[in-house]
Amino acid sequence: MRNKALSLDPVPRHAECLEGARARPPEDVGGPCSYGDFLEAIRDPVHEVQESNLRWAGGHFDPEWFDLDLINKDLQNTFRANVRRRLHQPKPKT
Repeated sequence: MRNKALSLDPVPRHAECLEGARARPPEDVGGPCSYGDFLEAIRDPVHEVQESNLRWAGGHFDPEWFDLDLINKDLQNTFRANVRRRLHQPKPKT
């Protein structure tokens, strides 16, 4: 039996998130241990890397954040050319 690569025809042009919880880790945070270190640092106002970690994460990071509508908007944008991609969580509205 010969292995065949999976190909989808036609190529999907839509994706939708149906449910979820919590924020994704910031890009390139490392594995689970590094993510735990990151969370510990941003929660401690006197931690030596708190400020730099928050700046790297876009200035704000809430691990409990999840916005289904915004996630689905981001998914729609993945199928469009020349669209700016959101790299960080939005800052909370005050």
